[in-house]
Amino acid sequence: MSPKIPFPDAVGLYWDYSSTLVSRWTNHLIAGFQSAFSIDDDTRFAYYRQRGIEHAREGRFARALPLLDVVAGIQPEDATIMLYRGLCLLRLGSKEAGMALLEEARTRAGSDPAIAKILGIAYAQIEEHERALPLLALAAEVFPDNFSVQFRLGSTLDKLGRYAEAIPGFERALQLRPYAVKVMRRLAYAHEQLGEREKAMSYFSQADRLDDTRTD
Repeated sequence: MSPKIPFPDAVGLYWDYSSTLVSRWTNHLIAGFQSAFSIDDDTRFAYYRQRGIEHAREGRFARALPLLDVVAGIQPEDATIMLYRGLCLLRLGSKEAGMALLEEARTRAGSDPAIAKILGIAYAQIEEHERALPLLALAAEVFPDNFSVQFRLGSTLDKLGRYAEAIPGFERALQLRPYAVKVMRRLAYAHEQLGEREKAMSYFSQADRLDDTRTD
């Protein structure tokens, strides 16, 4: 395989691989020199897959995509690769291609909660709320201490006009991050939509006080 891989990742592959060769060099310092630097396809695949996923998770989509394209050509049925490739394409502006991969990843992964979490957040970010909701609901049960999941679940329900159902997700998110102003404001808005003005004003006031403190 001869992919067009970003230079830092290509260097990283050889650096990581070379660290495993110290014992090999001890016995084959001369005769084995050439073979020692021959990286097999399995090692290359594992490295590019890992780095591609790491880049995508950290928001470096343009850097992740070439790596994921390479490994997808080798294992096209890998649902995790599909998922992160779809996410990269989506965030880089190829919505149709990205959505197709995300849907295929969802089909292949079934009810895997880790896949549901990533996919649900991705759908929420592009405002595909109906698609996001069942995935986030599943993820919220499995990952009760994940702030992003709880907040996205509340936000998705809020966007769908299901304000009473949104409140528990926001409340759980606020438990996880007690000074999250954006959560307080979303809670305030949800209570306001339900006609619960006193609760709404309480959250608005808390958010304003925190904003003032940060400004000072």
